[in-house]
Amino acid sequence: MPLVRKAADGERNDDHVENKRQHAVSHQGQDMAALKTIFNVSHATISNWLTAWETKCIVGLRNQAGQGRKAILVSTDFALIKAKVQLNPQHLKLVRTELKAELAKEFSEKTLKRFLKSLPGRRAVRPLGDGGASA
Repeated sequence: MPLVRKAADGERNDDHVENKRQHAVSHQGQDMAALKTIFNVSHATISNWLTAWETKCIVGLRNQAGQGRKAILVSTDFALIKAKVQLNPQHLKLVRTELKAELAKEFSEKTLKRFLKSLPGRRAVRPLGDGGASA
């Protein structure tokens, strides 16, 4: 028996779908309240998961592209950021101020640090000079 069927006369489709979801979950031995407690999420989240499962199976439960916060600093900004950090590697507040003006983006010093940490080959972002050799 499919989880979702056409609603009977006089029955709201939303209620019918919700009842079928709860029936399917209870058939597995869990009710909505138990799932909310287990996963520490809201009723709406459980309902969204069940809808995704019913329509797309396991693929529907995967995180989709575009979910999450959009990056403030992106890889296209890398060359400019690298140049500024190389000039003042110990003064990220100054670097941030200069970058905010040039990129016309609002971000914190912590965001700049996270961006620098996320780069592959982070050691490539070093101050200009003799590489730390002393005379």
